[in-house]
Amino acid sequence: MNKIKTLLRQSRIPGLVFFIFICTSTLAIASERLIIQLKDFTQTELKSGGFILPSDQTIHIYAVGGGGKKSGFFNSDMYAYGWIINADTREVVWQMDRSNTRSQNLYGKFDDDIHLQKGSYEVYFAGYAYGGGSIFSNYYMNIDRREQSAGYSESNRGFFNWLEEVFSDDYERDWKKAAKNWEISLYTDDKTVEIPTFNVPKELTNILFKATRLGEDVHIRQRFLLKKEIPIRIYAVGEKNYQYSYADYGWILNVKTRERVWDFEKSNSDDAGGAEKNIKTDENISLPTGEYILYFITDDSHSFVDWNAAPPSDPFNYGITLCANNVSDKDEFKFLQATEEKNIIAQLIKVTDDESRSSSFTLKADSPIRIYALGEQSNSRRQMADFGWIINSKTREKVWTMNEMETEHAGGAAKNRMIDQIITLPKGTYTVFYQTDDSHAYNDWNSTAPFDPEHWGITLYGEGDTFTTESIEKNVTVIEPGVIAQIIRAGDDANKTQRFKLDKSTRVRIYAIGEGQNREMYDYGWIENSDKHVVWEMTYGMTFHAGGGRKNRSVNTTIMLEKGNYTLHYISDDSHSFNDWNTDPPDDPTMWGITLYDADK
Repeated sequence: MNKIKTLLRQSRIPGLVFFIFICTSTLAIASERLIIQLKDFTQTELKSGGFILPSDQTIHIYAVGGGGKKSGFFNSDMYAYGWIINADTREVVWQMDRSNTRSQNLYGKFDDDIHLQKGSYEVYFAGYAYGGGSIFSNYYMNIDRREQSAGYSESNRGFFNWLEEVFSDDYERDWKKAAKNWEISLYTDDKTVEIPTFNVPKELTNILFKATRLGEDVHIRQRFLLKKEIPIRIYAVGEKNYQYSYADYGWILNVKTRERVWDFEKSNSDDAGGAEKNIKTDENISLPTGEYILYFITDDSHSFVDWNAAPPSDPFNYGITLCANNVSDKDEFKFLQATEEKNIIAQLIKVTDDESRSSSFTLKADSPIRIYALGEQSNSRRQMADFGWIINSKTREKVWTMNEMETEHAGGAAKNRMIDQIITLPKGTYTVFYQTDDSHAYNDWNSTAPFDPEHWGITLYGEGDTFTTESIEKNVTVIEPGVIAQIIRAGDDANKTQRFKLDKSTRVRIYAIGEGQNREMYDYGWIENSDKHVVWEMTYGMTFHAGGGRKNRSVNTTIMLEKGNYTLHYISDDSHSFNDWNTDPPDDPTMWGITLYDADK
């Protein structure tokens, strides 16, 4: 019977013969009733429909897709095809592919019966691309229907690339003709009861929050409160890249601890159908009472508005949905408005290219500090190009740095990184630094910006129930006790001196930062006595790495100087000095130079 139906659709038999053929086949055609038909994909990439079977039934499917022919020059996937999912389980129950279609030129046709059990179903058809080939060339085009014309990107593996430019109008015409003919039609026996239809997708039950049908460059940040611990179902569909990092994905953050309590990651994700990069998760988690932030971000391609590869099997749920397991639990979930930033201790944000900023603050007691920083990963992928760090202003020791291994993807380009963590700092005075290189910073991105571009830089917040503004002092000017002599922030070609006098024998702490490599110093300091004899000199062998570029060298030592008059010297060469670095600056850049302290003060 299916062959007769196919012949009727394709028949070109004229006159009486055609009339006789119809008469003898009228009974077969009349015995079927159309349930859903999706056709003509010149204006739309994806069409869908839902239907409810009141009992187990045989469904006749007639579908015409694209990409049915396989060759050494042609993409192996169908770029226009249909499928059916169970509306309750969201799982595929039938899909059109090369194995079950009959190839005819660039078309792939399916004309057969399938058996479906009682239940609700959703049928989809996607025509996301177009392709073809010959003995000389192959083309495969993503069709972005947002363009006024059939815009496409091509990948040509033939020898005559110029043919695509010459015949681009032909490609567009051929695509429109093919897309006009793509379709999927579902039929049932005319004797069965009426089959209800519905708009897809069928809603998940007890929805708490939903952000689906997401497009490109979407940045969702939703704060919520759980009044008590409840189980939550998370259903999400997104995209990975081929290194199994993520392009379209989400996470949930505990506001109090800043810990990620849920992540859309490899361990909890599965194949979502369609292209290999489509992923999904459907899991139950339990979160205790508290405040949380849900994040979901997408990159600049492959989304609900334009699939550049085969879409997932559940395309209308592209994004994330949170559901309660019980309807009574919905009352325990409450949306919260985004709050203004508060308890800011220090903030260096909207940092642009080639900037180096710092801010000092004093903690009057041991304090938990939240650090929120966004920056750029360097090409080495083990270091940061734009990043922040904190030093103890008295000892000049680094107490925290934005370590690449501890960062997370910050949305947008893969090199955008972020860190959001809580540390505890002892009572004392500190200086926070942030530096950028010569590219990809606030308002001048050379790749896709992060999801929170306004916070490119570093912000420190007071944390904990006991925190008060009285427990800190912001924007302090660091007064270093016991300074005897100091030459700092030395620029290129410096040759600076400072005289000082000691009234008694004194233990002198020397803190110096300079430039050196290959066992030789280029920016360094020394001390002369009144007889012009060098009593101390910064040599390469006594230095250690000062952070940043390898040639940044530092010394922190104590010597004994007798009573008398002295001269402190510091010289630098013609490159790599304060605020004119030719590689990464040291951890304590403002102290580039030399400082002498009374070690007993």
